[in-house]
Amino acid sequence: MMKSQTILLSIFIAVACDVGAATNDLPKFDDVYKLLRENLSGVSENDLDQAAVKGIIGQLEPRVSLARPDAEGDGQALNKTEIYDDAFVYFRVGRVGSELADKIAVAYGEEAATNKIKGVVLDLRFANGLDYAAAAATANLFIDGDQPLLDWGTGSALATAKTNAISAPVAILVNRQTRGAAEALAAVLRDANVGLLLGSPTAGMASEFKEFTLSNGSKLRIATNPVKLRSGTELAHELSPDIAVSVTSGDEKAYFTNAYAVLRRGFDVASGSSTNQADTATNRNQRRFNEAELVRQQREGSYSDNSETTPTRKKEQTERPLVTDPVLSRALDLLKGLAVVQQGASNGRQR
Repeated sequence: MMKSQTILLSIFIAVACDVGAATNDLPKFDDVYKLLRENLSGVSENDLDQAAVKGIIGQLEPRVSLARPDAEGDGQALNKTEIYDDAFVYFRVGRVGSELADKIAVAYGEEAATNKIKGVVLDLRFANGLDYAAAAATANLFIDGDQPLLDWGTGSALATAKTNAISAPVAILVNRQTRGAAEALAAVLRDANVGLLLGSPTAGMASEFKEFTLSNGSKLRIATNPVKLRSGTELAHELSPDIAVSVTSGDEKAYFTNAYAVLRRGFDVASGSSTNQADTATNRNQRRFNEAELVRQQREGSYSDNSETTPTRKKEQTERPLVTDPVLSRALDLLKGLAVVQQGASNGRQR
């Protein structure tokens, strides 16, 4: 009973804050608290305090939060590197930290040594970190001129002139779990016209935070300085993707684990809800023909609308699985299309 009343009180305070945002006519907190303490039966003063804390933090998130052990990111800076179609390099970032820029630079150099890179996929889904200097250093890899990048209150960073910047088009994957320095990295790359954001809105946590130790030993993290782009625009809210790709949370996690997963839809009788199971098979016999590939084949004179395929094409069908991750698939299609356009423009200049 006591627990349910505390939950109801938390909801009451949160709803009251929402109403106040619309009417700007909320009563004073002390007045409400005093009346509740004196008249609400079955609720102790400690319960009221806990409910008030939950309501305040809930309304001010993500700018205020109880510090989580993983907020700085316990994972590796670069979790995965992969090459698609011998031309598109994929980087999965786990944490934006001081070593990330070097790791991406080395990995890109290794892939470029054996492949003609036409595009980069920078996967920042589920990426975190609070190192904004590291975010700027990573963005600097893709920018060839001197320009401001980020200002986070206690520091700032500039891009430096260079001849070895990564010049390939970039697709940046984001979601609700993209937070902190990962958001800043995504925003800087878009602001510098390096690439586009695909996926879903980010967490809205790109701020410099300061931690305060509370009497019970827990830590309260408060956003003390906003992170600003070169234009002075503050990253105080979520980033909206340039190309939105709608994926449920469950599906996204399954695809993130296995980009080639074939999800089998089911129904959980006990919960009355649909369930998804990932088939670990890599569906090697399927192939997606997108607009970019059709244009390329038409340019090369290799496109045919009949059902027969050459031995080479059959071999390719067998060896290359189909990417089913909707966000990654969309990014690869985008980069392939850009590659076709660039190739066409290059051929036109040569003529």
